[in-house]
Amino acid sequence: MTTIIPVSDLRRKTSDVMKTLREGSDVVYITQHGRPTAVLLDYDQYEALLAELEDLADLASLEEAVDEPSRPYEEFLAELEG
Repeated sequence: MTTIIPVSDLRRKTSDVMKTLREGSDVVYITQHGRPTAVLLDYDQYEALLAELEDLADLASLEEAVDEPSRPYEEFLAELEG
């Protein structure tokens, strides 16, 4: 469930908004002068989004590395030692 509230309501009803998030609201959109300005979400959802973003960034890095030239591990170690 998505909730949209003006910032003035957030000021007056912060506890209620936090309860809404804990009870399963996906996100709470905060508006100011009728325009979206911020998004609130549960901490666990936030952490999950960060983890997913990191996973996607790692995947993108791996996909970019597929076309990079490779060399034998021993050659790499010899370069480090030399």
